[in-house]
Amino acid sequence: MMKKLSCDCCQATMQIVGDHKGFQHFRCPECNYERFKSHEAVQSSDYEEDMDYLDDISVYPSVDDRILWHHKHALQLLRDCNDNALRVLDVGCFDGFFVRKLKDHGIEAYGIDFNRKAIADGAERFSLEDRLSTKTTQEILAEGGRFDAVTMFEVIEHLEDFQQVLKDCKSLLKPGGLFIISAPNNDMSWRPPLDYPPHHLSRFSPKSLDKLVQKHGLRPLATIEQASLYDLIRHFVGLRFRNNDADSLRGGEFKNRKLVDPLRKFATRSKWIAYQLVSPIDKILHLFGFRYIGQIMIAENPKS
Repeated sequence: MMKKLSCDCCQATMQIVGDHKGFQHFRCPECNYERFKSHEAVQSSDYEEDMDYLDDISVYPSVDDRILWHHKHALQLLRDCNDNALRVLDVGCFDGFFVRKLKDHGIEAYGIDFNRKAIADGAERFSLEDRLSTKTTQEILAEGGRFDAVTMFEVIEHLEDFQQVLKDCKSLLKPGGLFIISAPNNDMSWRPPLDYPPHHLSRFSPKSLDKLVQKHGLRPLATIEQASLYDLIRHFVGLRFRNNDADSLRGGEFKNRKLVDPLRKFATRSKWIAYQLVSPIDKILHLFGFRYIGQIMIAENPKS
C-alpha cells in the first residue's frame, strides 16, 4: 500500500482520503488536486468497447451535437487569432468532431486519439481521412510536427501518465503558441458518478491546473470556470435513466432507449437556448461560489 505520494501539480505531500473500487484516493491539501491510484491500468480497449462512448457516435451524429461549452470558447479564441495559416492539433479528439468544426472555419486542424473505432468512424463520417490518426504525441513530435495551438478537452483526467503528454504538448507548440485545456472542475458544487475511477483518475481545481501547466514551462493566460445550473439538472436527471453498472466507465448504460435517446437528443440540441435562459441565474449563483461542471485554461508557450 502506498503511504506517501507527491502532488503531480505542486509537489506537496498528498493525503490519503480512502479507497474507491480498488483505487487509492489521494488529495493535495495545497492545491486541491486529487489522484486515484491502482495497480491495474485502464486500457484503451476499455474505452473502445464501452457502450457509452459508442453511444456518442450513434446518438449524436452531427458535429454541432457534440460542441460543448469549452469547445465554443476555444473556437472563438482561435478565430480571434485572425491567422489564415493557423495549425491546430486536438489531442484526444475522439472521432474528430472538433477538428471538423475547425476545418469548417478555415483552420488547418488535425486530431489524434487512441480510440481506433472512433478515429475510423470520424475519418469516414466527417471526411477527415488525412486529418485524424491514432498516433501518439511522441510520434507526432518525431515527425517534426509543430503547431500554433494544441487543444486537449476532457482528456487529462482520464490519463494515468499525463505528465509525458503535457511535456509533448509543450514541445509541439511553436514559440508563442497556445495550449487550450479543459477538465472537470474539482471545485464543482455537486459531483456526478462519472467523476470517479475508472472513468476519471485525476481531479483538477483551477489552482492545481495553473500550477501544472507552469510546471511544464507554459504561461497561464486565463481560466474560465463554468457555472451551469442547466447541466447540473440534466446530469442529475440523467442518472434516473441509467442502469447501475459498476463495469461501465460512466456508471451504467441508459435504459428504456426508445424513450431516453430522443430526450437526450432534445436536451443536447436545445442546450444553447437553455444556457441563455438560465444565464442570469448562473451569474448570481456564480457570485455565491456555485461551479458546475467544467473549466477551461488558456496558456502560452513563451517566446523566449
